[in-house]
Amino acid sequence: MSHPPTLNWLDAPRDDSGVEMFDETSHTYRPYTELAGAALRIAGGLVARGVPRGAVVPLLCSPGPDLVAAFYGVQAAGCVVSVLAPPARMSGEAARAHVRAVVEAVEAGTVLVDAGQYAYAADVLAGTGRDVRVLRLEELLAGDPGRRDPAELALVQFTSGSSGRPRGVRVSHAALDANTRAIRAWERAGPEDSWCSWLPMHHDMGLIGCLVVPVSGNNRLAVCRPETFLRHPLAYLSRFDANRVERPATITATPAFGLQRIVDKVGHADLEGADLSRTRAVIVGAERIDPALVARFTELTRPHGLSPRTLTPAYGLAESTLAVTGVPVEETPRTVLVHRDGLRVGAEVSLADGATERATVQVMSCGRALDGLAVEVVGEDGAPLPEGHVGELAVSGSSVADGYLAGGSADGTSFTAGRLLTRDVAFRLADEFYVLGRLGDSVKVNARSLFAEDVELMLARAGLNPSRVCVVLGEADGNPHAVAVLEELDARAAEVAEDVLAAVCPGTRRHVARVPRGAIPRTSSGKSRRRQLWQRLSQEHAFDGVPAATDGPA
Repeated sequence: MSHPPTLNWLDAPRDDSGVEMFDETSHTYRPYTELAGAALRIAGGLVARGVPRGAVVPLLCSPGPDLVAAFYGVQAAGCVVSVLAPPARMSGEAARAHVRAVVEAVEAGTVLVDAGQYAYAADVLAGTGRDVRVLRLEELLAGDPGRRDPAELALVQFTSGSSGRPRGVRVSHAALDANTRAIRAWERAGPEDSWCSWLPMHHDMGLIGCLVVPVSGNNRLAVCRPETFLRHPLAYLSRFDANRVERPATITATPAFGLQRIVDKVGHADLEGADLSRTRAVIVGAERIDPALVARFTELTRPHGLSPRTLTPAYGLAESTLAVTGVPVEETPRTVLVHRDGLRVGAEVSLADGATERATVQVMSCGRALDGLAVEVVGEDGAPLPEGHVGELAVSGSSVADGYLAGGSADGTSFTAGRLLTRDVAFRLADEFYVLGRLGDSVKVNARSLFAEDVELMLARAGLNPSRVCVVLGEADGNPHAVAVLEELDARAAEVAEDVLAAVCPGTRRHVARVPRGAIPRTSSGKSRRRQLWQRLSQEHAFDGVPAATDGPA
């Protein structure tokens, strides 16, 4: 029986390495020898209970060692795994509807849960109208080990839904192996490297980058819940401190807002005496990276041994398993300053030198294509554009997924003629890619493209809390609109937002909407669902009810 490389660790698990789950005051640890045994017993239990080979088995489990064992146990049984988000304290009907939608989309006959999720799962699935069996991990762990030949698919990864409704991406073992191998080569990962993560394990960055990549290499992995990180990021940072832990983490990954949380909540006094010098790579992706935020993070951590070269911007998406491009580890990320007026698909970017801040935009490189992937910038006709021109990123190669589940929406990102058309806009300079934003989150004004991410960066630069701000752009009644939605911010913040919109969104009808806390819809990984918010504002006729500033007809 041949096994995919990402499953080989089950045959030779290390007893001196494993997975730790921690919070502010406690931790649990299980070596890989125990996790491999648990995974094979889970596989044996699935086989014994007649779960067909190739069946998709949704997994609803709290983050930690049990989830790791279950993830690999499903695959070792020759089944396909799909990791669901466990309910949070504030989870409501939307979370329950998502679970039902996933179960129906994958036509699941079995859902695997831990003891803590059993009652929730049984209650949620009672409303599907399907005959779905809910199996407890504890029941399977009591049986004998087993194993079957792997299915062609490894997992079904549901996209975050930041630009539309979530879609199930079919990731083969071949693509998973290729992307894992490329990431480890890019990170220069060795047997003594150690990972630490606060990312949700159901999200592609947390699942692939901070679970499959370290576990497949038998590397030590420390995990905390996202709530722990958001409440007490110092607990997470302590896992990198050689003066506090025996085996400090060397690699991690985070969206840019994770850096924001650290600089907002952690001060130099909190890090007094810390030694962060063992950290080799802080992968930053999932959203536009503000060079000013990187500077703040560097100013906080460099006195404690963290090299600026440790910050490693990257670009990826679930449709390419995870990673597509990355700045080489231990290389200082490059930034360029470009004129904002020249940013439109098909046009060549105009580099700036000393221009006023609001007439320019500083963009950080997301690095070069990873091994096994070819990345192009293409125009509206799909043809490659010359270097330095703005266009859509198109990806091909060994890490690209097999497509969406049948019935998935055709909007946005798509698989076309052997290429993945990402709907993400970028330009290439010296073989490095600079990502600007999504086509679906932009609007054309006077022949140039305006990107929501760019406007949000300017609002943050003006002092507004980026976690309380969302910018949505679109056309209504034949006019381009720019809306800054402020969540539980005061009238002074609204004045600042109006000033920024006037400076960076000329030619649009501009609105500032102050809304209650929690009114901005977000994905499970914390991204704003801009398209959903735009649709809500349109349906509620918010453009009629919110005063608009304008420069006249656009």
